Amino acid sequence: MPNPKIRLLTIPPGVAGAALVIAFLAWAALTHFFSPARTAIMLGFPLQGSTVVIDPGHGGIDSGVTSHLIEEKTITLAVGLELSRLLEQAGAAAILTRSRDEDISHLIPEEVDSRYRRDIKGRVKVINESRADLFISIHIDSCTDPSVRGAIAFYNQKYPENKLLAETVQKHVNPVAAINARPGEYIHQEIKEGSYYILNEARVPGIIIEIAFMTNPTDRELMVQQSYQKKMAQALFMGILEYLYIRDQG
Repeated sequence: MPNPKIRLLTIPPGVAGAALVIAFLAWAALTHFFSPARTAIMLGFPLQGSTVVIDPGHGGIDSGVTSHLIEEKTITLAVGLELSRLLEQAGAAAILTRSRDEDISHLIPEEVDSRYRRDIKGRVKVINESRADLFISIHIDSCTDPSVRGAIAFYNQKYPENKLLAETVQKHVNPVAAINARPGEYIHQEIKEGSYYILNEARVPGIIIEIAFMTNPTDRELMVQQSYQKKMAQALFMGILEYLYIRDQG
């Protein structure tokens, strides 16, 4: 695209998201992510003009995976709200499929035969009507092996950008997902291709990100902590920021 959305602007006082942009640009410079021709980039509202749909999984009567009184729907909403705040501070338009404890089955006519189908179709409806640059659907996984933890970004090949988005988000999420690693744990850190309704039916690039495993004791301890939820949202933000930069420079 001729006009990259990471551009020269200034940072107003009190914009906390600016610290993440500074960190990203510092990391990029140190790792030679930017070519010499791109090092003139300065800070500001780097995502101004971008639109991102955030889909906190489950909600309402659908708790998602649960364990030890912890509900997936609560964690995904907390992370989604924080991610929305960060994106808006960086200048993006952030659209949440839900901003409270509810499903969105009400968006789809009752003729659809189940609440679950209406809910998932409602999420796709929000995504497709948004004309967004991307969407990210936030979930928590489970496994029969309680030693498995970490994060998995699922993508499909419908759009070539999907794999790039999965890779950049996975890279930034991995250090957060590996906090407090313990002997004997298997920490998942790789993207996976997957065929899921929301990925297959969306008309904009996007991924599903499983940010933790409800069945792992370490992940359960972490996911209920507000500080961890914020770190995860920051990692998702950084992944989105890098993805949009690479895409717009391509």
